[in-house]
Amino acid sequence: MTFQKMIVLLMVLCFSATCLAQGYDFLVREAETKMQAQKYEEALALYEKAFKSGEFHYKDYYNAACANALLGHPDAAFDYLNKAIEVGFIEKQWLEEDTDLESLRQNQRWQEVMDTLQEKVEALESAFPEAHAEEMIIDLPEPRFDSEISVEEALKNRRSIRSYGDVPLTLTEISQLLWSAYGITKTFENAPAFLRGGLRTAASAGARFPLELYVMARNVTGLPAGVYWYKSEEHKLVTISKEDKWEDLSAAAFNQPHFRTAAAAIVYSAVFERNMIKYGQRGRERYVCMDLGHSAENVYLQAYALKIGTCAIGAFTDIRLKQVIGMTRKEEPLYIMPLGKVE
Repeated sequence: MTFQKMIVLLMVLCFSATCLAQGYDFLVREAETKMQAQKYEEALALYEKAFKSGEFHYKDYYNAACANALLGHPDAAFDYLNKAIEVGFIEKQWLEEDTDLESLRQNQRWQEVMDTLQEKVEALESAFPEAHAEEMIIDLPEPRFDSEISVEEALKNRRSIRSYGDVPLTLTEISQLLWSAYGITKTFENAPAFLRGGLRTAASAGARFPLELYVMARNVTGLPAGVYWYKSEEHKLVTISKEDKWEDLSAAAFNQPHFRTAAAAIVYSAVFERNMIKYGQRGRERYVCMDLGHSAENVYLQAYALKIGTCAIGAFTDIRLKQVIGMTRKEEPLYIMPLGKVE
C-alpha cells in the first residue's frame, strides 16, 4: 500500500470514528453531562443536534424541556414535554416534583400538560387486568425444610449484594426462595377467605397477607425467560408473559448495576385494600410496609443459605414497573429483589 493510500485510509477511518462518536447516544450522554454541570445552553444544543438524527427517547425530550425551562424558554419547554408524553413519558410524579420545571407551573399550559398526562396514565391503569388468567401453570419443586446453614449463621453473614456471577439459577432454587418469602406453612379447615390458603412463612398484620410476588426470569434452568406470578396458596407459578422483559425491568429501575448479571428477580406488590378494610389508613401507611419487611428478610436469609446474592431495590418508576410485570389493577409495586449466584 502506498503512503498516499495509507493517508486516505486513515482519513476515512478518522471520519468514520467521528461520525460514530457524534451519534445519538454520544450526544445525549454529553448533554446529560452538561446538564449536571448546569451548562444548560450547551446541553440544549446537544439535545437538538441529537434529535436531528431522527432518533429520540422520552427521557431526552423531558431533559430538553428541563433545559428550556431553566433558560426561561417556556414555549419550547412545553413543546418538549408534550413530545415526551407522546412517545412514552408517564412519570407524573416527576412533573409534580421536579424543581427544574418550577418556572412553568404558573403558566396556563401547565394544567393542559398535566391533564394530558393524567389521561394517558388512566388509560394505562384501565388496561391492567382485574385478575390474572390462571393459565400456563408451572408446578414448583417441593421446598425443603432444613439445611446445613443455621438461622444464626444466616443472620450474622447476610448482606445486600449487588454483583452476581453471570450463571444460571435453578427452578429448585427459585422455588425455595419463593416459599421462604410467602409460602404456606399451616392450613385450616373452613378458614376465612382473606387467609387465601393459610398462614405463611412471613408474619402479617391480622393475617391479611396483602403482598403479591412475581418472578422475572432471565437465566434460570428449567424456567424460560418471562414473567411469572407466584400463586402462594398452591406453590405454583402462573405465566404472565413468555416475553423476555429483562431490559424493560432494568429500565424501570433506572438501569441500576444489579441487573447486569442477575439471573432473576422477585418483584413485590401489594393490594392495599386487603389491609385497609380492617385497619384503614394505618393499614396502608404502616402495616403493609411491616409485612414487606418480614417477607423480604426471609428472602435475604434463604438466599444466603443457597449461596445466592440479593439486594432490595425501592428506586423505580411505579407505573412503568407495574406495566412491565403485568400486575392487576389493584396492585401497587413495592420492591425488586434481583437474584444471582455470589461471585
